[in-house]
This record gives sequence, C-alpha cells and structure tokens, in this order.
Amino acid sequence: LASLTPVPRPAAAAPAPAGALNLQFTGDSWVDITAPDGSTVEKALIKSGEARSFSPGQVGRMVLGNASAVEVQQAGTIVDLSPYQRANVARFTVSSDGSVAPVSH
Repeated sequence: LASLTPVPRPAAAAPAPAGALNLQFTGDSWVDITAPDGSTVEKALIKSGEARSFSPGQVGRMVLGNASAVEVQQAGTIVDLSPYQRANVARFTVSSDGSVAPVSH
C-alpha cells in the first residue's frame, strides 16, 4: 500500500472537523475538485442553492467556475477568492489542514 503522497488523516472523525472546507453556491458553477493524490473528488456543474463540505485532507486542488457565485468557508471563516481568481475562475490548492493557497506552477 505505497503512496506517492502521504495524506494525513484525523485520528477520529468529528461532526464538524477543524479546518473543514465548505462551499455554498449562490449561482450555478462548475467545479473541478481533486484529491491530494490527483484523483477526482468531483467534476460537475453545481446548481445555485446547493452546498458541498470537505474534510481536511480530502481536497488537494480546486477550480471553481463562476467563482463570484461561490462562497468558500474554511473553518467557519469566509475565504477571499480574489487572490486566486482570474476571469471569474478561482484556482487554489488546499493544504492538509484545510487552508487555501495559490496554485503553484
């Protein structure tokens, strides 16, 4: 069971894990969400009014189309997507603790 990228796992599942990443869609948006190992978590058009929640370590990279219609919260704090946004598409990485950072090329 060798893995190229170690993924830290929480010792015990909690109802609301510290560092959880929550997405609330106020308009239709396409998403491309990948795990730290590069596998696809979700790639779809999400409808207005829907929501998604991810535990720390579940997501490695996120691309959000129509980013202005998505509210991202990390550990209950709204994330300002403007540093990660270009042409209303937000691209960012998510660390194992759930914090977001620019995509490094």
